[in-house]
Amino acid sequence: MFKVGLTRFSVGSILRNQARLTARTQLPLRAAVPTFAGIRYNSSSTTHEIKDKLVSFVDETNATETVTNLHSDQLGYLESIGLAQGWGPTSIIEQLLEITHVYTGLPWWGTITVLTIIIRVVLFPLYVKASSNATRMSEIKPQLDTIMKQIKGGDTQEQMRGMEKRRKLMKQHNVSTLMSMAPMVQVPLAYGFFQALRKMANHPVEGFADQGLAWFTNLSDVDPYLGLQAIAAAAVIVMVRIGGETGQHAIAKGMKQVMTVVPIVSIFITKNFSAAVVLYFAVNSILSLIQSAIFKSNTLRQLLGMPKKLTIHQLNESTTSSPKSLKEMMTNFIDESKEKGIKTAREANKRLEVTQQRKNVEEYGYIKKRERSPKRGKK
Repeated sequence: MFKVGLTRFSVGSILRNQARLTARTQLPLRAAVPTFAGIRYNSSSTTHEIKDKLVSFVDETNATETVTNLHSDQLGYLESIGLAQGWGPTSIIEQLLEITHVYTGLPWWGTITVLTIIIRVVLFPLYVKASSNATRMSEIKPQLDTIMKQIKGGDTQEQMRGMEKRRKLMKQHNVSTLMSMAPMVQVPLAYGFFQALRKMANHPVEGFADQGLAWFTNLSDVDPYLGLQAIAAAAVIVMVRIGGETGQHAIAKGMKQVMTVVPIVSIFITKNFSAAVVLYFAVNSILSLIQSAIFKSNTLRQLLGMPKKLTIHQLNESTTSSPKSLKEMMTNFIDESKEKGIKTAREANKRLEVTQQRKNVEEYGYIKKRERSPKRGKK
């Protein structure tokens, strides 16, 4: 009996509590009905609508507040907006840009410029070695051209002898083919700059909209006058004319013509790039021009422990065998292809003749030896 009474008491208590809860919840709902009805026909009464509306997790205002709890002058800002994550070239450049921006206090245009200068200074010793190597290579270029003709025109034994001569000559003059490729280290860094600045401009990063300079105040927007593109193109053309980044390349006339047209075409290719990206191109091109001018000075070359630059007469001698124009380059390529094809055909015919002569031998010829070989194997 005690258990039955307790059960009845519990059920009754639950029912009474539910009735009270229902009565409490129905009152606000009924009171809210005319309010919502009034809101429906009177758009000026929005107080209750704002209070009764649930906050959306995808609300743009809330998302902005979450992202911008850090500012661009604080470390970790780029990571908080989804950038500077990982250890690829792009992420490394983004991290370096943020560190430079925070610790120098420079605007973004100054940050891009300063970091570009710092990286070029770090890579400068590689360019010094590459320029010295290019000078020594130009000195022995006529001899190398003669050896290369021997390698191309001779048989297998002559080719092997020519390659050995070439190796000894380069070792004697301390010339390294690998060192000529040293400036290629800049390629992944240039790619990292391009991708990093493109992403930062597209986001956009805080400050990119107003921390530009002169006519390109908005680094996220394109250069309206193509001024940065023109500066970059002009710097590249002048740099090639005075000897390239190493300052001592014996550049053929045809290649100079190509390297004059390509920068001009690049103006129209990069016209839709953001000002931040093109600013990097312009600054890097100007630094390449300054570096080339440094390598043209014998005084500065002596201070850097580099060999003296070649005279005009020496440069002319080293480019005597090189094509003078783009048309000559194409003509030489076609002629060399024809000579190579003729040489291959002659060698094939010679091998066929030797094989046919062996087949025509009756007694101790090629066929009889081939017939005897299985018998030797059986024994």
